[in-house]
Amino acid sequence: MSVWKYEKAREIVVRTIILSVIFVCISLILIGRLFYLQILQGERFFVLAEKNRTAIRLTMPDRGKIYDRNGVILADNHKIFQAVLIKEQAEDYQKTLDNFKKLIPLEEDEEKRILREIKYKRAFMPIQIKDNLTKEQVVLLHLNAPVLTGIQIEETMIRTYPKKDLTAHVLGYVSLLNDRDTNVDSIWFDLAGYRIGRTGLEQSLESRLRGKPGFKKTEINAMGRTVRLMEEGKSVAGEDLNLTIDIRLQKMAMEALGNEAGTAIVVNVQTGEILSFVSTPSFDPNMFLSSISQKKWNKLMNNQKKPLQNKALFGAYSPGSIFKLVVGLAGLESGVIDPDKRVYCSGATQLGNQKFHCWKHEGHGSLTLREALRHSCDVYFYEMAQKIGVEKIVETAQKLGFGENVVTEMIGDKNGLLPTPEWKMRTKKDDWRMGDTLNLSIGQGFLLTTPLQLVRAIAAIANNGHLIDLHFLKQDKVTSTASLFNNAHLRLIRAGMYDVVNHENGTAYKSRFDLDGKRMAGKTATTQVRRISLKEREEGIKKQKDMVWESRDHALFAAYAPTDKPKYAVIVVVEHGGGGSSAAAPVASKILKEALRLDIEDAKLKEGVTRK
Repeated sequence: MSVWKYEKAREIVVRTIILSVIFVCISLILIGRLFYLQILQGERFFVLAEKNRTAIRLTMPDRGKIYDRNGVILADNHKIFQAVLIKEQAEDYQKTLDNFKKLIPLEEDEEKRILREIKYKRAFMPIQIKDNLTKEQVVLLHLNAPVLTGIQIEETMIRTYPKKDLTAHVLGYVSLLNDRDTNVDSIWFDLAGYRIGRTGLEQSLESRLRGKPGFKKTEINAMGRTVRLMEEGKSVAGEDLNLTIDIRLQKMAMEALGNEAGTAIVVNVQTGEILSFVSTPSFDPNMFLSSISQKKWNKLMNNQKKPLQNKALFGAYSPGSIFKLVVGLAGLESGVIDPDKRVYCSGATQLGNQKFHCWKHEGHGSLTLREALRHSCDVYFYEMAQKIGVEKIVETAQKLGFGENVVTEMIGDKNGLLPTPEWKMRTKKDDWRMGDTLNLSIGQGFLLTTPLQLVRAIAAIANNGHLIDLHFLKQDKVTSTASLFNNAHLRLIRAGMYDVVNHENGTAYKSRFDLDGKRMAGKTATTQVRRISLKEREEGIKKQKDMVWESRDHALFAAYAPTDKPKYAVIVVVEHGGGGSSAAAPVASKILKEALRLDIEDAKLKEGVTRK
């Protein structure tokens, strides 16, 4: 073999060996990599692949339904279609939104909400774009799917309030979650279109109403569209609730108040059930289910009668002459008031250099306690309050529940303000004076009470001194105190209340009724919202109608019926109504008559069913 041939063969062998080594190294690297990916990291990549192929989404639970005491549905749910956006599946979410708006217009507020949610929600979380889609809109979106990447159509549930404004303040409303709901569990943010209770019972009973979400595991294609359902976990519906509210009485109370700004609450004095809970003017809570337009919001906010304000819950008013019942009871319990002893009313009480006037500037003459309540004489209570003292008056008011929360089932129940010498020194840095006691004796001055406190106190007086817990949810147990006062003293107070309505000289005589022998007893009150001059006082409420609305006095009336066996108590407040006897008493009369009429109607219906 020549040298040249030998060198050539040797070069081929070396190259072959080098190539073989390279091939073996590459093979070992590939085998190692395959081993790492398929064996060591196999489970991880299986999960990643599974995520690319499948999607797990939470499903909306049915919110618990709410019924009135007779089974009439007040809050329901119904199925709707909604469009949601999943940001990570959209090639360009802004372009997707622009394409969506060309098909289905979005309100400016809706678009702002969507953009806010896009910023704070994670990319894989669904964001509601539009709900309550019609069938035509659903078809339109499906046909345009190629230009709507990231958009999905889902079937979900939405809250509805069939009685609309009748139940707005007792039920409240729900609305979409937002970035300010920092105290809400993150799981609810994963549900596109989830609505949380904002006010009323929807808010305070949220944990019982919302239920638990389920899930759906679905196979999806490259466009993010669902191909098939792989696995499903059923959601758990929220708890259905039965209220003590009687929607028939609720309707009558709202009709009786009409266009006035005010509140009416009716309770069963024996059980504490709240039968009617009305605040006017009201609003349709269904408008908050989707983003409310700025125009509608401004209309509600600019209404001087404040339809969004729950006056039954948040209202705090001077109780006026209704508080005379408390003072009278305090005087009887302390032995200061002799029910047969007369006090002369000349039209004013002189205290030092200051005169405290009676509402009747010429005076009432000589009066007993019963007559003082009948005529609502201020001077009688000025004189008695000086002898009773602020401590005993406050003690009696506390026994009747003033100065404390009344219901625990609704968030926001107020304490009102029951002033004491200690309170004045702490907050005003001033001593309590006798003039403060005189103002307190007629329910004015620093004193503020809530409608719930007033109706509860009247219920206690009507129910032989038993202070009962008020509640919205139907329950078997009745919670009340033992009798807090002497029954003979309570009878005297009730006699005065009877005269207010049924005596020809009573301040609410025009609002009396006799329904098969059933009558009502009550107490009127007119409370000032501003200081008035002596001249205005002498002119009286005749000029109230000539004043601008916000300067008129508040009108109140508290009552119970029937007088022989009390069952119902009512408080009516008409803001800037002018006078308790003219504005509030007629409303309460209509409501109590309806409550008694419904009793008769229900008894006949029950009797008919029993016979069948």
